[in-house]
Amino acid sequence: MRNIFFIILGGGIGSACRHGVFLLSQRVGGHEFPAGTLTVNLLGSLLVGLLWGLLEGVHLSSESRLFIFTGLLGGFTTFSSFSRETAQMFKVGQWKTALCYVGVSNIVGIVLVLVGFSVARQLFFSGKL
Repeated sequence: MRNIFFIILGGGIGSACRHGVFLLSQRVGGHEFPAGTLTVNLLGSLLVGLLWGLLEGVHLSSESRLFIFTGLLGGFTTFSSFSRETAQMFKVGQWKTALCYVGVSNIVGIVLVLVGFSVARQLFFSGKL
């Protein structure tokens, strides 16, 4: 039950942060393309990599890991919105945009996890900070 509490707490905070970033991204990027979802998913990927690299050698309780990765970052990113937006693009015939969205989301997302991990390792474990 204790683990569930930490997941719910992190998820609530992550979801609130997602909403704020989503609104800001949509305001800047417009409503023709799902810039909000793309932004939160790519930023979430970068944060996963950074925190993974930073915390890799650190002993964290299972509650802390559940709070950060499952709750906070799981609540911040959103695969279900990505899937619905992609399906909607296919449905209305925006095949090129949908395929671009899928490609950018997945390829750049994975690259950002690796970049975040590498940056964290370089900054925090090379004596530069």
